[in-house]
Amino acid sequence: MKILRKSDWKFNTSAGGGAGYGIFSTESGIFVLDDRDGNRHQYFFSAFGPSASWALTSFLRIPKIALPKIIIKGNELSGSGATSDFKSYGKLFLTESFKEMDLKDPRSLEGGTVYLEGAGGYLLGGNGSLMMLGISRTLLLMGIAKPDLIGMAVRSAPAVLTMAGVNEGLQNVAGIAFMLGQITYKGLYADDSN
Repeated sequence: MKILRKSDWKFNTSAGGGAGYGIFSTESGIFVLDDRDGNRHQYFFSAFGPSASWALTSFLRIPKIALPKIIIKGNELSGSGATSDFKSYGKLFLTESFKEMDLKDPRSLEGGTVYLEGAGGYLLGGNGSLMMLGISRTLLLMGIAKPDLIGMAVRSAPAVLTMAGVNEGLQNVAGIAFMLGQITYKGLYADDSN
């Protein structure tokens, strides 16, 4: 069990896209955090991992609209995405592994990531994730080769980010995924939508 304390850094926005095929998912995107002085810091993430999904129309018994399908050897390819203009929410927490009072160096969150994500939608949808940030990339790679080290990697994470938002795409799905990937700091964020 991790002990979490809320950071003074605030979640600003996120954007990204993902695709699923069979029991495999991959995604990438950005999230932006505001420091205590109001500077906006941008992080890029990319990840892949196993997933489980079910057709949403089967659960809800709603009529199907004829969505374009991409079928490759019996499995259907689906995908969704969101820009920073889509509504998104999040909170940053620090763990007992983070020894300082709060973030000073934005690069402290760089490294590997392990996260759980749930998503659902029929054309329009939503997703939420619990993302462990700043894990040693070496430890995470060793965990891929030796899965019992994944627990050690998760326990070493200095920060946790929760995110939720809306998306759209060729989707008729409710699912969950366990993702492994990396976080890279990309500097200050400039919002070009204004």
